[in-house]
Amino acid sequence: MKKLNLIILALLFVSPFARAQWTTGTNIYNTNTGNVGIGSNNPNAKLTIYQSTSLGSVAKNNMLLSSTGGAAVNNVQNNVWLVRNAAGSDFTTARLHDAISIDGSYITPQTDTRTWWERDPTTDVQSWGSAASTYLTLKQGNLGIGTIAPAAKLDITVSSSSLTNNIRFGDATPGYLAAGTNGIYLSNNSGTAVFTVLHGGNVGIGTLIPQNKLDVNGTIHAKQVNIDLSGWSDYVFKKDYPLLPLIGVKDYIDKNQHLPGIPSEQEMIKNGLNVGEMNQLLMKKVEELTLYLIEKDRKEKEQEIKLQNQDERIHKLEEVLLKMTKPNN
Repeated sequence: MKKLNLIILALLFVSPFARAQWTTGTNIYNTNTGNVGIGSNNPNAKLTIYQSTSLGSVAKNNMLLSSTGGAAVNNVQNNVWLVRNAAGSDFTTARLHDAISIDGSYITPQTDTRTWWERDPTTDVQSWGSAASTYLTLKQGNLGIGTIAPAAKLDITVSSSSLTNNIRFGDATPGYLAAGTNGIYLSNNSGTAVFTVLHGGNVGIGTLIPQNKLDVNGTIHAKQVNIDLSGWSDYVFKKDYPLLPLIGVKDYIDKNQHLPGIPSEQEMIKNGLNVGEMNQLLMKKVEELTLYLIEKDRKEKEQEIKLQNQDERIHKLEEVLLKMTKPNN
């Protein structure tokens, strides 16, 4: 009994001093200059809150660590959970999940919490999303939109790609950049592809399905175009070149209505114009025409010499005839 009385007396003596550390009223505060611990008897900060209960080992097991909130007609809470991202028993499968709950609802991390931010200390991953959907992931310096495993500095993934649901950029009349099964597309503000690069390497301007290394559906304006060639038509000037006589050219034109060696109108409409090939063919015709002109000039000169010789002979004959007809003195 005496021992009990001493304990009561000690408590009565200490109690006023203990209560003296707290000030109550409109505000409640403590004048103690040390740290405050909740769930911890060794706080290392001004306020240390520690949940000593172990997190469960099953995926999506969670434990609420803190909650702050306020009234906005509804009760809006900012909660922080420890959540098990995959089955396990240590920190390597645990994440911190910071999210919004409303009126005590949306309280299951990775299932229904709103506008959450999650951090993984093991794989260096931060994720943002809502409910069960992940919108943005930052993993070891790679940023992923629509993917939880970004494989490049910027990795944008959609479930089904269209011309306007990958990247939108610009002002009130934006453009779009998209990639899909067949290739990469740059589209205008109405979502019409204006530039296409197929995965096979073909490029199209104004066309979605370029059939060649460069297909342009429109007019090309340039200061200079250089075309690589595998040969040229100077073989026409070789001595053994079989130049078709002009009469043969005339017969061919009468029969086919186009020059020999030049594609017909029907072929040109069907196959289009091969600029490099056509320039070679045109130069070939120019060189053939030059040979015809050279030959014509040679014949004209020969004819001119013959006519000159004939004139000289006629003149001599006229002189002889004149002498023969002149009377003798």
